[in-house]
Amino acid sequence: MDDDARFRDHARRLGAAVEPLAAALYFSPQAQARYETLGLNYFEGYFCSRSAPLGALPWRGVAAVFAAFQPGVVERAVTGGWAKTTPEDLMAAREAGSREQYAAQLGEPTDDMARAADLLLGMTEGVDASGRPLFAGLAGLPVPDRDDPFVRLWRAADLVREFRGDGHISAWVPWFDSVEISTISEPWWGIPLDSYVWTRGYGPDEVAAARDRLRGRGLLDEDGNLTEAGREARERVEVVTDEATLPLVRRLGDDADELFALLAPIGEAMTGPGAYPANRSNLFGS
Repeated sequence: MDDDARFRDHARRLGAAVEPLAAALYFSPQAQARYETLGLNYFEGYFCSRSAPLGALPWRGVAAVFAAFQPGVVERAVTGGWAKTTPEDLMAAREAGSREQYAAQLGEPTDDMARAADLLLGMTEGVDASGRPLFAGLAGLPVPDRDDPFVRLWRAADLVREFRGDGHISAWVPWFDSVEISTISEPWWGIPLDSYVWTRGYGPDEVAAARDRLRGRGLLDEDGNLTEAGREARERVEVVTDEATLPLVRRLGDDADELFALLAPIGEAMTGPGAYPANRSNLFGS
């Protein structure tokens, strides 16, 4: 395997490895309880907490940055959330929720967790944030101290996830609109149709219209399955996403195997009840 192929392989493995560490928070009962003390429902907590490092961004800005969600859903959540709390209070609740969830799932912090956090942070420290709004917001926050090991590890993973996620959005927006990317991703992931796109807030009529557009472009067949052209188009998005992650992977260098070995048991512990759903373990970057 030449260097370019190895880097691309590492980029995709990295996306899968950090996903449960970073995104488990969105399924965290501990974090949700913290948001509820601020008066927020689940959707307000999700959209406002994730965008909080960018300040109290208006809903149109959040919809643009998150990209894949139905705009009306974003409008209700963001407008409602910022009427009840502030970015500062919400970021504090988010960190507390991550600390409590990690403690519940992982037990006591270990040297391996600390080493994994250091490797992840080394990948993102000082990296160019151009065109990566969610990553830029996180990168502008203070790095958690070593005496807060769970939040340090979660933040390190979230930085890598949002760096990749920003690149993923840039990879698909030239080819798909926001409902189309979720619609075509379902058969590409090999999951039942209509089992994921609804989580982005789109209704049946919007999804049906998106499928019609994708069929008209020869990307889906009449049953909603990928054609050869559709598979190539969706895989192209993932390849470009991998390439957008290469600045981090090149920084990791020869430490890649060590990092993947360190993250594997942590990711497994962060997958399951109270954390990242096992049935989403092959879905990342969207």
